[in-house]
Amino acid sequence: MNKPGRFRTALLAALPDLASDPQRLSIFVEKGKLVANGTGGAGWQYSYQLTAILQDFAGDMDTLAKAVMAWVATEQPDMLKNPAQAERGIRFECELMTAELADVSIEIDLTEAVFADDDGSFDHPAEPPADPTSDWLWPTN
Repeated sequence: MNKPGRFRTALLAALPDLASDPQRLSIFVEKGKLVANGTGGAGWQYSYQLTAILQDFAGDMDTLAKAVMAWVATEQPDMLKNPAQAERGIRFECELMTAELADVSIEIDLTEAVFADDDGSFDHPAEPPADPTSDWLWPTN
């Protein structure tokens, strides 16, 4: 699975305070399933919940949300194009520790396809395009 590592990298790049102390970020893969691709070949899809826990987060929640949404738009764009998935695919909880600090938990439902080659190697499809949302209409104000 490649997406958990890329999510960590994206959050650390977007949140300099977290990057200065990356031990405050924990990433988990939970509720995982292997789903057969139904093609008769040796391939499958990982389906799982990525959980990220940010401890003692002192940043702006809007900045965190923007980083999460940008990452999902790149790594799991189908979620944002499907209203039912968009409604339930990203969840969060906050424990307000002080007026300035919170522990934040983010849950994202993800999938990753894998194809097994005859030579015993595994092939993960190419990364999605840099801007899968280029056809979206965003407010200009």
